[in-house]
Amino acid sequence: MSLTVTTLNLCNFCAPPYSFYDFETTYATAQWQQKQTWLTQLLELVKSDIICFQEVFSIQELNDIIAPLGLSHFAYCDEPAIDTNNPYLYKRPIVLMASRYPLVNIRRITHPSFLNMAPLSREVINCEVIHPEYGHIRLYGTHLKSKRATDFVLDHPEYQSLPQASIQHIGRLLSDKQRSDEAMALYIDFMTQQASQPLPTFIMGDFNQQAIQSNLAFFTEHTESKETLESDAKLLDSFYLSTLQTRKPTHYFYGNGSVLDYIVCPESILSQLNLNELTFNVLDDHISQDEINMTTDHALVSITLS
Repeated sequence: MSLTVTTLNLCNFCAPPYSFYDFETTYATAQWQQKQTWLTQLLELVKSDIICFQEVFSIQELNDIIAPLGLSHFAYCDEPAIDTNNPYLYKRPIVLMASRYPLVNIRRITHPSFLNMAPLSREVINCEVIHPEYGHIRLYGTHLKSKRATDFVLDHPEYQSLPQASIQHIGRLLSDKQRSDEAMALYIDFMTQQASQPLPTFIMGDFNQQAIQSNLAFFTEHTESKETLESDAKLLDSFYLSTLQTRKPTHYFYGNGSVLDYIVCPESILSQLNLNELTFNVLDDHISQDEINMTTDHALVSITLS
């Protein structure tokens, strides 16, 4: 029996009459129908067993699409945030996990106090899927802090006299720090969970940064600090467990492509599940700068273990 695991950033999955981020950003009926049709057709093509969705505002509407496709189990650990002044305006989306098989032990991760970090920009979901052949598999779904500059001057008005360019630069540096802190909190939670109960694990989602960069490299690279870890605690970017030699971008910004969407797992995942091969796939035909909201600006990343 094969196992297919997928991650997909839905880019503002928000059913009308609700708006997302700004009260003027609401889908017209035809646009929303187009987005639902696109998503249904894409998921029918992939036939995934487990999917981690990011940027979910409308939970019930997503469930209405995925349940008929066999993904009848879903889990989340937070609620989309509504603007305090407008009950039809969403300000923060969530991460949602969907599965063909039951999901149990659903929780949000907490960060160690020694990290001294800000609250997570979006809650990281941790749960387990009970697979009929492979047993319990641990899942993490994440959407790390974006590169958008943190508006730190609201909390520190003494810096408001700085030039706007300097404020934006500091804000981006703070976003980089937060993203790194969030990744570290997730990684520490994974190692803690593995120490108490080792399980085959998949960590997936939108990292909002290429993981080869130094502040996230601990997720996906072999380092000296990993040499003494047990094999089921050594994480690796799943791409490098496949036979592919070249990698497609998963996101484009003004024509420049980068890899932001990942499925990370222990490097021993195949032996853990007694399987032989991992196939890596990126679906990006839907990406169009003119119709981002009717589809998404992220590729679908999927792996099949067989």
